[in-house]
Amino acid sequence: MQGGLFSGLQLAAPIVVTLMVLTALALLWRMSRSVWLIVAIAGEIAAFAFNIVIVIAPGVARSMSPLFPLWTIAALVFAGGLLGYAIETSKNAVAP
Repeated sequence: MQGGLFSGLQLAAPIVVTLMVLTALALLWRMSRSVWLIVAIAGEIAAFAFNIVIVIAPGVARSMSPLFPLWTIAALVFAGGLLGYAIETSKNAVAP
């Protein structure tokens, strides 16, 4: 029973984390309306779609060779958007 529970938690954790990150990005976007956050949200939504495919149909995910490079590209889009937002925000911050 513990093995099944642990396995279920391993499958659910990336989905829960992605939903938490998307919520945080959406809240930040509501405050700043930065295009960089839209880029980060798009990358995270793409990664979320890949996570869902892996959870729902792991056999299909393994047979789709372009899936993992696209997943990596989605992660890069997310990271680039978040970095762009951080740079934009730091430039707009007033130095003490």
